[in-house]
Order: sequence, then structure tokens, then C-alpha cells
Amino acid sequence: MRQKLRFTAVLVVLVIVLGTASYREQGKRQKLSFPESLDLVVVTVGGEQVTLREMAFYIAYEEGSMEDAAIIYNPDNTDEYWRLYTNHTFLREQAKQTVVDMTIHDTLFYQRATAEKITLSEEEEQYLANDQQDFWSDLTEEQRARLGVDEETIDASMRKMALAQKYQSILAEMEQVDYEDYSIGGTEYEKLLAQHTCELDETTWDRVPFGSITVDH
Repeated sequence: MRQKLRFTAVLVVLVIVLGTASYREQGKRQKLSFPESLDLVVVTVGGEQVTLREMAFYIAYEEGSMEDAAIIYNPDNTDEYWRLYTNHTFLREQAKQTVVDMTIHDTLFYQRATAEKITLSEEEEQYLANDQQDFWSDLTEEQRARLGVDEETIDASMRKMALAQKYQSILAEMEQVDYEDYSIGGTEYEKLLAQHTCELDETTWDRVPFGSITVDH
């Protein structure tokens, strides 16, 4: 009798464990509603938290770049390009990783730019204003609604990127290396990156429906 009770208890525990694991796995697979998840923290760079709201520009930019390439690849079926598998991964996943890489890169260089009080020149401000206007104008009303952020948020992210790029240029000149050496994947950038703590909330990021936010794939 005791043995039977013990066996039953083990089964109950096993069912609970499996049920909990299944629930967690289902939670991981369930995609987020992007506009309702903008304040979720996805990346932390040197202690600074970056939310989906701050990553919205990079997501829209990379989705747009992918879609432009997809139209060239097959204008009758752009989904075919998004599903391509190369270098042991899908292009969609490569592009999604690029969003993270750009976010970390620009956050890191922006931190250094602000610490050293780097500012944009009058000419650079004008270039930035034009780029900001062009980017926002290129988004349709539907894309803006699906992205869930306002023009000011996009402008702030693009300003951050501009300052990051300026600092990258200054640093490359100081170190007497090519600008690209401090770009994503560059030798000098990888050395710099290794000196900082950067964390990605993979559980949250996995649930971000990249490829289905400003486009439909």
C-alpha cells in the first residue's frame, strides 16, 4: 500500500514538473504584441537598460532593409527571401541578431560620446534632421501604428546613432585605424566590447516577432 502511494506521489510530482516546463516553453514560443511590450528591457549595456521602445528604430530599419532586398530577390514572393537559409542560419535570424548588434554598438559608443561631451556640428545636425524626416516619412501610417512609437522616439534613436558614429570616427582617428575596425565585427570593436558587460534577455527577445512588425512575414 505504501509503495503504491509512493508511486502515485511520484507521478503527481512528475505531472506538475512536466506541466510547469510545458507552460514555460509555451510562454517562450508565444510572440509578444509589440506595441504593448515597448517598455520591456531587452538589452543591458554597461548597466544601462535598453527597452524595445529604444530598439524600435533598429527593428524598423532592419526589417525595411530585409524587405528591400526581398523585393529585388523575388518581387512576386518576398517571403522566399526571408526564409533563405545560409551560413547555418536563416536570413531572418541573421537580421534579428543584427538589430541586437547595432543596439549594443550604438549604445556603447553613445555612452562614450556623452561622457566626453561630443556634440554634432551644425552641418551634422542638418544631415541628421534630413535623415530623420526621410525615415519617418517612408513609414506608412499602418507601419507607424504597428511599431507603436512616435516620431520623437525615432528621432532620439537616430540622434543616438549619429553621435555613436561620430565617436567611432573620432576614436578610429585617434587610434590610427580604419573606421570599419570599430564597426560591428571589427577587430578593435571586438576588443572594446570585451571590456564591457553586455547582456541580452533571450527569453524576451525570442518572443519579439521580428519580420512581422512593420512588414508581414
